[in-house]
Amino acid sequence: MNRRRPDTKKRASNTSDGRQKSDDLAYGIHAVQELLNKGGQQIRQVLVDSGAGAGPAKLAQQAKDMGLEVRVLPSKAFGDLAKGRPFQGIAAKLAPFEYVDLDQLIAPGQSRPFLVALDQVQDPQNFGSILRTAAFFGAAGVIIPQDRQVFVTPAVIRASAGGAMKVPVTKVVNLARALRACTDAGFTVIGAAAAGGVTPSKLPPEGPFVLVLGSEGAGLRRLVQESCQVLVTIPSPGEFESLNVGVAAGILMSALVGH
Repeated sequence: MNRRRPDTKKRASNTSDGRQKSDDLAYGIHAVQELLNKGGQQIRQVLVDSGAGAGPAKLAQQAKDMGLEVRVLPSKAFGDLAKGRPFQGIAAKLAPFEYVDLDQLIAPGQSRPFLVALDQVQDPQNFGSILRTAAFFGAAGVIIPQDRQVFVTPAVIRASAGGAMKVPVTKVVNLARALRACTDAGFTVIGAAAAGGVTPSKLPPEGPFVLVLGSEGAGLRRLVQESCQVLVTIPSPGEFESLNVGVAAGILMSALVGH
């Protein structure tokens, strides 16, 4: 398992005239605040709009106090960087995201941990939404596969509203094998299925569990589903057959953690 995002994905870079490209930035007050709250280790540089208000200025001072590099940009230059997106006057240039080992997530010692595993979820907005929800419900970590899965990118961090900084994430070569390791460690592995599973109300997990969510459309791959000990399905009283994976994650986490 790699601890850092591999170079096969788009990396941080500058344009030919030295301006910072926006695809390696986490922007907005909440995202930058969470990065600072986590110690700022992932921040290479904080960029601030010279015309920004008290909120960005306060974060910039916090970054300086932490020994981070802060660069104040003229409002026009900052606006060119934002390109109409909600930067809220502040952004953070990021180093590659650091992942943890699976062993750290499944080690004994937590009173009632639960994990979330994603099977090839490729949309950054969905992944970010799931990380935000996982942080809200106190997930001990998130497991993702290395192939055909969006990694923790600046776009994901933005969509998570800082949740990506609160929940450890591990990348695994073989998700089915990782789920079997979770089972061996005492976790109940629960797979989300569009149909054929038990309702969440009939599934109060006893002890630690892993909630496994598949990509929209494809759902769980066969070997991943076979690695689940039980399947759960959200009942639908209406005629619409499916939910956004981020919405489904929220419903299931609420139901399972609530028990």
